[in-house]
Amino acid sequence: MVQVTIIRLIGYREWTESLGPDREHIIQRVQAQLHRELVEAFSKLNAWAHPLRYDYLLAITNGLGNDELIRIIKGLADYSPVPLSSGTYADVNPRVAEKEAFRLAIKAGPGVSLMGDFDDGPVAIAHIDLIDSTSSTEWTSSYQLYEHVWGVVNQVRLHLAQYGGITLYLGGDNIVSIIQPTINEDDLKPLANLVNSRIGIGIASSGRAAMKLATEALDMLRSRNNHGVLMLRED
Repeated sequence: MVQVTIIRLIGYREWTESLGPDREHIIQRVQAQLHRELVEAFSKLNAWAHPLRYDYLLAITNGLGNDELIRIIKGLADYSPVPLSSGTYADVNPRVAEKEAFRLAIKAGPGVSLMGDFDDGPVAIAHIDLIDSTSSTEWTSSYQLYEHVWGVVNQVRLHLAQYGGITLYLGGDNIVSIIQPTINEDDLKPLANLVNSRIGIGIASSGRAAMKLATEALDMLRSRNNHGVLMLRED
């Protein structure tokens, strides 16, 4: 099962509109600071976090209880222009867990963290590296490469939806997807062929550990110059 926490920035749209028309640089600065603090706060507790639309933030929080989550929310509130709330839920399907966590975050009032089903079982993360996409800038352009990567992100998202995938773009030619821990290497080989990629899968008791193993698997594939899929599990 995967435990998902959704953090809601209450009144975010209204805050942005209050800044006037010359606001985008202010919004980008606040978003960058929130991104940094989000990642740092959750990684210290062996979780893994990433922004969604910036009015909502996502974290994979297997093993964390509500007291720990409340402390994180209170800390992040120092960097947010609006109040925060959060919801946490666990399910074998990451998309179900996210949907229920979102509902709890909407229900929670400012400064409140609501938790549904708790889980300290394994979480699975796939780290996907597109082969030779960066070198293609020699014959195209940075923006065309950007368009290509986003097209691939959508292909990955559609393919992994059947495994409950929550797919996010990490930058460069790297994509990550939180997937069901029951997945196996053969399930993802068609995707590796479809988008010409290497896929490292990590399965561990925490989001940070799963991401570390997924990246280790990816690095092993790169060192062998292999195309395909490799899974590593926590001892």
